[in-house]
Amino acid sequence: MTRQQIRDLKRAVSHESNKNAMLALLERSVRFGHKRLALIRCIQAERLGIPLSREILNYCQDVADSLPVDALQKVVRQATLIGTVH
Repeated sequence: MTRQQIRDLKRAVSHESNKNAMLALLERSVRFGHKRLALIRCIQAERLGIPLSREILNYCQDVADSLPVDALQKVVRQATLIGTVH
């Protein structure tokens, strides 16, 4: 996936709440082993009502469990900002 494709997906999510784009970004984050970014995207995906696979949920739960409380709170705040797609 090119940088331009990633930008296009982010734009589709932030401007249109495109669920397919959100899922593609989340799956990419998990595949690349992103931790905080995957967790942010997971929270955003759940807010959009996207059904997530057990694999993604387990990965994100493991990330959340590994974070100190203050770091987890920061991630949740970042994920809940309107129009935020990292």
